Amino acid sequence: MAAALAACALLLPSCASGEATVLPLAGGEAAVSEDGAASEAESGGATEAKASDDPEDPGDAEASAADLDEADEGASPEGLEPTGDELAARMDAYLAANFPRAGAPGLAVAVVDAGGVRYLRTFGDCPDADAPFVVGSLSKSFTAVAVMQLVEQGAVDLDAPASRYAPGYDVPDEVTVRSLLNQTSGFGAYDSLAEAADGELGETFGAFSYANANYDLLGRVVEGASGEDYARYLDEHVLEPLGMASTTADPARAEALGMVPGHRDWFGLPVADGFRHAQGDGAWGGPASGYVASSVRDMASYLRMYLNGGMGGDGARVLSADSVRRMFLDRVPDPEGDTYYGMGWTSFSWDDGELVLSHDGQVENYTASMCLLPERGIGIVALSDANDNAGGNIRFFDLVGGVVSVAIGGTGQPMDDAWTWAWRQRVDVLYASALLLAVSPLLLTGRWRRRLSAACRGGVAPIVRARSLRMLLVRGVLLHVALPACILALPFVWGVPWRDLLTFSPDVSTVLLASAGLLVVAGAVRLAAAVTLRNDEPPPSIMR
Repeated sequence: MAAALAACALLLPSCASGEATVLPLAGGEAAVSEDGAASEAESGGATEAKASDDPEDPGDAEASAADLDEADEGASPEGLEPTGDELAARMDAYLAANFPRAGAPGLAVAVVDAGGVRYLRTFGDCPDADAPFVVGSLSKSFTAVAVMQLVEQGAVDLDAPASRYAPGYDVPDEVTVRSLLNQTSGFGAYDSLAEAADGELGETFGAFSYANANYDLLGRVVEGASGEDYARYLDEHVLEPLGMASTTADPARAEALGMVPGHRDWFGLPVADGFRHAQGDGAWGGPASGYVASSVRDMASYLRMYLNGGMGGDGARVLSADSVRRMFLDRVPDPEGDTYYGMGWTSFSWDDGELVLSHDGQVENYTASMCLLPERGIGIVALSDANDNAGGNIRFFDLVGGVVSVAIGGTGQPMDDAWTWAWRQRVDVLYASALLLAVSPLLLTGRWRRRLSAACRGGVAPIVRARSLRMLLVRGVLLHVALPACILALPFVWGVPWRDLLTFSPDVSTVLLASAGLLVVAGAVRLAAAVTLRNDEPPPSIMR
């Protein structure tokens, strides 16, 4: 049983609104993962479509899986970028063949350039291009844009202590606005804002260490420097100038806008269980770090702003071109890889030196990914209404890799879901084994009672009876007290708070809680049986 439960450690939430996963693929293709983006239907070359509702159409088929182990890191992109109808035809063909294996009921994809939207399509249960998804950590770049606007206005100094603008939070003066933007504050990966603001410098201070609390505190910096609520500031100064009418940092408004229902991972299946993320400083992540909701059309407008040097599609300037360059290049190295992080973007270079910027987003029931290729003038975004937490969202990110490949002139690797289904079956067998082992003491209580009765009967030497009773007592304490306590402590051993395990991995947490609960219940039943036996025939003293 211990082995089955320990295996659940493989299924823990990643740093959940998450940084980008760079996936350069073989054959000159490149991919980026974990936060979504979108597109806009205002350009002449755009293709906007909804996948067919025909049950035999690939767009509505159940998703499967793909293995990223074939990735060839460092590959440099090749091929001419398709344009117009060619891009639409190639992208439609790729997505029609591979969306059924992507692991999500709904998907929205967009490809943009500085002039407009080149491709825009929705699949599955995403009703249209204006339906919002929670975009996860794509939200961080929105917060960085807001901060850079305030820097341009002289309201914020990047090298000033963050506490200057958010005095209600106990943060050391060494933690500057820049250190929050570049994730070098030392905050812990699973810290809520309330936990991070404890007045102490973290062990990782000065080095890149991804933490949602960095951007949650930046949200408070925006509020303190502007005098406005974060959601209102974003509306007035970023979203409205870009015409992003289906984007908001207000959860209630997102619901009113017709947000696509999200799906959590329950035993390998995406389930729309109505989950809603908690609000407030005690939650792991808020709107400023991971819970902005946006549509694929709006995300297209957002990416085009970067490609146009901070200018919106209708000529409204959101940022100066210099601020956009600073967002791309004011960055710090990630000690665990060949990438950099800065101001809401992960960046890296292909072998030919081309700069790539990306970010992924993974929250409890949504996954997204966006990337910018500034030298090509291309932006790509994908939004999904599910989080395959146990599978690491490999299927979704593999699909994103193919989308990027097609957008830059590649072919896109076909996805293979066999490995993922085999993995999920093994995981579900582990779950079932853990529950079966946990319920077995309850089912075997009658046998246990007979053994206890035999140990208490007369005709047995007192020392033998005492030894038997001691053994039953020790086993009972280990099985029904110590083992449940160990099971409940597993998340702490794994370094994941129960708060986040419950929300990101509901199946894992259900198995752990059910296993511990069944063992405790079995112990209570056995104790009651022992008391009944004692009343019938008091056992000899076990200390004799």
